This record gives sequence, C-alpha cells and structure tokens, in this order.
Amino acid sequence: MMMTKLSRFLFSTLRGRLIVSVALVHAIMMALFIVDLTARQRAMLLERQVEEATALSRTLAVSAAGWIAADDIAGLLELVEAQKRYPELLFAMLIDEQGRVLADTDTRRSGLYLQDLPRDSRQAVLSQNPALVDVAVPAMIGARHVGWARVGIGQKEGSRKLAEITRNGVFYALAAILVGSVVAWFMGLRITKRLYCVQQTIDAVSSGDRTARSSISGDDEAAVMASEFNSMLDTLAEKDMNLRASEERYRSLIFKVQAAIVLHDGQGRILAGNPMARRLLGLSENQLLGKDLIDPAWHFLREDGSVLPPAEYPVSQVLTTRHSIKDCIIGIRRPDCDEVAWMLVNAEPEYDDSGEIVQTIVSFVEITRRKHAEEELHVKTVELEEEVAERQMAQENLQDKALLLEDEIEKRQKAQDELEQLNETLEQRIQERTAELEAKNADLQKMNKLFVGRELRMVELKERIRELEGKTVDK
Repeated sequence: MMMTKLSRFLFSTLRGRLIVSVALVHAIMMALFIVDLTARQRAMLLERQVEEATALSRTLAVSAAGWIAADDIAGLLELVEAQKRYPELLFAMLIDEQGRVLADTDTRRSGLYLQDLPRDSRQAVLSQNPALVDVAVPAMIGARHVGWARVGIGQKEGSRKLAEITRNGVFYALAAILVGSVVAWFMGLRITKRLYCVQQTIDAVSSGDRTARSSISGDDEAAVMASEFNSMLDTLAEKDMNLRASEERYRSLIFKVQAAIVLHDGQGRILAGNPMARRLLGLSENQLLGKDLIDPAWHFLREDGSVLPPAEYPVSQVLTTRHSIKDCIIGIRRPDCDEVAWMLVNAEPEYDDSGEIVQTIVSFVEITRRKHAEEELHVKTVELEEEVAERQMAQENLQDKALLLEDEIEKRQKAQDELEQLNETLEQRIQERTAELEAKNADLQKMNKLFVGRELRMVELKERIRELEGKTVDK
C-alpha cells in the first residue's frame, strides 16, 4: 500500500515527476562523470607506469652496458638486486645480445633465452595494461648493441587508488542525487504549490461551487494559467446563465406550443411534458416525470394495429441510431379509454459538445380524425376497387366473347376467301376446259365438215354410179 502511494506520487504527480527527473539527471551526469574520471585516471596511471618502466629500463641499460659487454655476471646481479627496492617492480632482467638472460630478479630465469625481444636495437613496450607494463631498452656502448635491459612494473598501488577514487565518486554521486532530490522536492513544492491552487479551484468547481476562483498573483506561468482559468470560469458561468435562461425560455415555449411535447433525458426517462401531453397520456405531471413512456399499460400500437415493441418506440430508436425520427404514426390506447388515439410522432435528439445525446424532444400531433378519414377512404377505395374489378371482369368476359366472335369472323372470312379462291380456280379451270372443248369442237367440226363433204361426195358418187348403172341397163 505504501509502495503504491509512493509510486503514484512519484510517477502520477507533477511534483513527483520533477523529483524523479532531477534525480535521474543527477544520476546520469554523475555516472558519466565517474566513468570519465575513472577512465582518465586509469589512462593517466598507465601512462605514468609506462614512463616509469621506460626510465627505469634506460637507467638499468646504461648502468649495465659495460658489465654486459664484459660478461660480469656478479656485477649484473648486484644491479638487478638493487632494483628490487622499487615498490611496483615485478621483474628486472639483463640480457645479452643473443637473448640469454644474464641476471634476473627471479634467479630461476637466469640462463634462459627469450624469444619476444625486438629484432632491431630500439626501445619497445612489450606489454601495456594495468596488470603489467613490460619495457625493453637496448644496452649500447657507443653505437654498438651489447644487450638488453628489461623491466616489468605492476599497478597494485595505482589500482588501489583508482578503486578508492571510484568509491569516492560513487559516494559523491549518491550524495549529489540525494541533495538534488531534496532540492527538487523544495523546488517542486514551491513551483507546484501555485499549480495546486489551480487544482483546488478545479476541485471546488467540480463539487458545485461555481464562484470559486484562483487567487495567484505575479506574472509567471502559474499566474497566467490561473488568470486564464478564471477567465474561462467566468465565460462558462456566463454561458451557463445564458443556457439556463435559454432553457427556461425553451421550456416556456414548449408549454405554450399547441402540440403535445415530451422531453426525455439521455437514458430515455421523461424530464418534462406540456399540458397537452399530460392530457393525451392521461397522467399528472408527477406521474409523468421519470417514466420511460414505454409502459405496456398504455398500449402503444403500430399503424397496422399490432402492439409496438419498446425497441421501436421513437425515443428508443433515437438512442439506438442517434438519428432523428420523422413522421412516425403510433396509436395510443390508454387504460381508461378503449378508443385508440392516433398520433404523428417526431423525435429529435440534442447533443452536447462531446457528441453524446443529452435529451430527446418528442412531439405528438393527433391525427385520429385524419386516420379515421383515411380508413373510410380506404374502405371506399376497396369497395370501388372491388366494383372496378367486377366491371373489369365483365369487360374482360365481353372482350373474351368479342375475341371469340372475331375468331369466328376471321375463320368465316378465311373460309370465304378460300371459297372465292376455289371459285376463281374453278372458273379458271372451266375457262381452260371450255377453251379446250371449243378447240376440240372446232376440230370436230372441221372433221365433221370433212367427213360430211366426203359423205356427200360419196353419196353423189353413189348416185352417179347408180345413174351410170341405170343408163347402162337401159341400153
């Protein structure tokens, strides 16, 4: 619980964030400083270590050059033993030109040959790290190279001092973070104190005190913000007064208008209803307020006479679709009256600045007479349509008979046409037959004439023959 409060204070409040920010800045800066200081100190110590090893190697090389050339092992051992007084010395050795160890602080290496010496006679740093700096310097007699002096130095004391510096740096960093946090606490307290005055004003206004204002003097950001916040509150108070006055005028207009008006809140409950609405619903003002106006006892009906479900009531549709409902016809049957009152209902939503529906205005216009007239007109229309249908049926029957008659006439006409065509064909055939018979008759007449002429000549010939025969007999 305590950790939750502390976390909320540090990360959810301006004062806590300021403290955390300052502490983080101090921590990052001090961490960078310590890292940089440690790196610089380590580099400096290593550089000094290299310089000391080089100086010691040069001194040893100069001192031992003649003894190396003379191969004076005893003298060389004395020189090497003298170097042990150096506190950071790890080893010191004198080597001939071939790489053989002539003298060493570690006598076990005497006589060994080294393979890592430079190939040419020049100074060389063979190892360079905080644990060991190994420097080899050539021993020269004039311009002749006679051997090597090699020294290795450690950094125990330097590492100890470096660790001490690091610890001190961490301590100073923690102290700086703590001091910075305390300073940030007092700075945040001083800076946010003026902002919390504005917060207190906001809390007072939220609790219902519309007259609360922030009293912060000065010309800093907090004072400017408080002044602008006070101006905003004054503007909102003025708008609120104008809104209340407008709402009063609006309600007065609703109560005076010659239509049934009901106001619903954002959840569909009734806020107010004018006298016509109360008379229409048969409820008093106290009975009307707070209701949902979807009471099954009132029997809201669809236009076809079926019961209207609550989801189809105009206010419910407005709250669901967030759009206005226009010219919806609803029937209302109150418990104390069997007759249905038909209403033309319109529902119009009103939105706040965030787009939420704050109230819905529902208007009722009674159209019972019109509805009855429409029903009567519908009945008469149905009767007329039935009469028209009967007449149309009779007309269709006449049309069917006319069609049958037309078909019969058409068939007779067709038969007559066929008969006329047949007559024409017969007349043509008769004409053709007559012409043929006339031709044959002419031919027969010619034949008859021919036969008759022959018969006449035969008769004449026979008579002539008889005459001749008769004359012959007479003689």
